[in-house]
Amino acid sequence: MTRRLSVGRLLAEPGMAPARRNAELTIADGRIAGIAGSDGAPRDGRIALPAMVNAHDHGYGVLPLAMGGCDDALECWIASFLRLPLDPRLEAAVAFGRMALAGIGATVHCHNSLAVDRLESEAEGVARAAAEVGIRVAFSCPVRDRNPWVYGDQQDLLPYLSDGDRAAMEAALAAAAPAHRQVEQVEEIAAAHESELFQVQYGPVGPQWCQDATLERIAEASALHGRRVHMHLLESPRQREWLDATYRQGIVRFLDDIGLLSPRLTVAHGVHLTEDECALLAERGVTVSVNTSSNLRMRSGLAPVPRYIRHGVRFGFGLDGAAHDDDQDYFRDLRLAWRLHNGAGLDPALPPARLFRAALRDGFRAIDGSGDYGALAPGARADIAILDYAGMAEYSLIADLDETQVLLTRATSRHVRDLIVAGRTVVSGGRLAGIDLAATEAELMARARRAAADDPGQFARGHRRREAVRAYYKDSGHSI
Repeated sequence: MTRRLSVGRLLAEPGMAPARRNAELTIADGRIAGIAGSDGAPRDGRIALPAMVNAHDHGYGVLPLAMGGCDDALECWIASFLRLPLDPRLEAAVAFGRMALAGIGATVHCHNSLAVDRLESEAEGVARAAAEVGIRVAFSCPVRDRNPWVYGDQQDLLPYLSDGDRAAMEAALAAAAPAHRQVEQVEEIAAAHESELFQVQYGPVGPQWCQDATLERIAEASALHGRRVHMHLLESPRQREWLDATYRQGIVRFLDDIGLLSPRLTVAHGVHLTEDECALLAERGVTVSVNTSSNLRMRSGLAPVPRYIRHGVRFGFGLDGAAHDDDQDYFRDLRLAWRLHNGAGLDPALPPARLFRAALRDGFRAIDGSGDYGALAPGARADIAILDYAGMAEYSLIADLDETQVLLTRATSRHVRDLIVAGRTVVSGGRLAGIDLAATEAELMARARRAAADDPGQFARGHRRREAVRAYYKDSGHSI
């Protein structure tokens, strides 16, 4: 099926060149078949550009704050979460719907559940949600078999817990699923659900949360099947401390020794990567997902983006389910990242062309490994975000403003009018084409409230866990 799209401005490669005026795109078979344009003043107030890429997220339909996840040090924040039995399709549909309305056409979904006996059915629900909303999803299958509560001997946390909480922790440790089954499920899920728009990846949650043998198993499986791997790495200062004490050769060198560093790997955060580690990641072709707002909210620090650039490390940007205002507004978060990493010199450290190369082309590597994303040209994927340019520039006194600068200064989710993914309409006129988001959100929240009411003590237990973890790290000398 062939369709045509006309816009007043076409920002085919943000940061690289001015927008083309009065462009008409021909779309066929999910690709851009041709582009024509004309001179003169734009006859339409919209601007089209490549759809955004969320290179790391957890797909929270119920936002972290609602589950007790107040901003805090990462380890305390994780401990405070409620564990509610939510419908995976509903939650993913809400999360993906919000992303689509923010102009995001592709996301890495790091699935949160570690219920091995339910992962296949949960993956089916997430795949259904992705198809209903219509965005590209890379489904990262979680694997964890170490340090569920703190880094180190879990028994050392017991003195900080009440009798009831101690019993709950010991029961959870006893019920941990074998990692080999977690790894085996990945190929089964891929065989059942993988498609052009739904990719499946190995998801070791992080080296501090996976046994060495499990990481080796994943490295072997990734090489055997050519499948991507997505994992957290060196997010917090406490992770840096524990990993340095545990791996004398360094955690990044260990990951290289077992064959995990390759162009198939994306690591999220990388806040505490050293110069040597960045050089090795660049040499191996690894991609890093920078999660600026999440790292600020979890007191983890700022990713060393200038270091990435200096060593040639590929990097993209992710929301991590913890956008600055808890609203999944990709353009606002991209603007924050740009300003924080743009340096203090006369020349920009992160000029727009480099920023958008990261956000689009290199960020998309986290989805399927390809490096051909981020420019709207004949033959390219028809993944297109269309924004209200007139609304962004309504107070301008200058007719020929740089459209990229307008976008970086003014764009928010409220300016997103349409989204096309693989040639199909996902958002039209600011509304989702595939689902009724308000109704889906209402159903999800109603179920979440019922689940919370069934166990009203969860909030208090979460608070106690958070403070126990905080006390443990302070007493252990890991309070940085």
